[in-house]
Amino acid sequence: MMSESNADGMMNPEPEHEVIELEKLRKSVEKLTRQVEKIEEQKKPDSLGWDDIAQEIVGAITFALPFLFTGEVWDVAKDISVERSLAIFLMTLVLAYLFLTKANLANLKREEIFHIPKRLVTVALISYAVSAFLIYIFGIDYIAHFNRLQYLNATVIISTFAVIGAIAVDMVR
Repeated sequence: MMSESNADGMMNPEPEHEVIELEKLRKSVEKLTRQVEKIEEQKKPDSLGWDDIAQEIVGAITFALPFLFTGEVWDVAKDISVERSLAIFLMTLVLAYLFLTKANLANLKREEIFHIPKRLVTVALISYAVSAFLIYIFGIDYIAHFNRLQYLNATVIISTFAVIGAIAVDMVR
């Protein structure tokens, strides 16, 4: 049989024990809240920023360099017509557009300039500038004896790979 004093203790638990349990519960809720915030932050689309620009530059350089020193690319640049070079240029932009807008490979925020995706603009500008600069800085135009049209052709060909690299590295989060 229970004594009266023991029954009172069970009916009125110690206030300290309740405070400790509430504190543990509060800390658990705070931890869960932080975890949920991190998950929600990962779900937010990635806006174009300076970190993305840097990633695009690194990707363009990394993917362009191996093709820069290939004699076959130099020969193709010397032999293709302006029309083919333009077709390669357009094909590269279409491929980049599809990667960036339709492939859903990354959680990218849809940002546009005059109905053109911002990332397409930055990827194209960076890739073509990097390719032209690398051809010049390494003296490939001099070594391969390019005229202006051939230099442009080489830039277009090498930029095809630079664009793919810029997009690939940019999509890494």
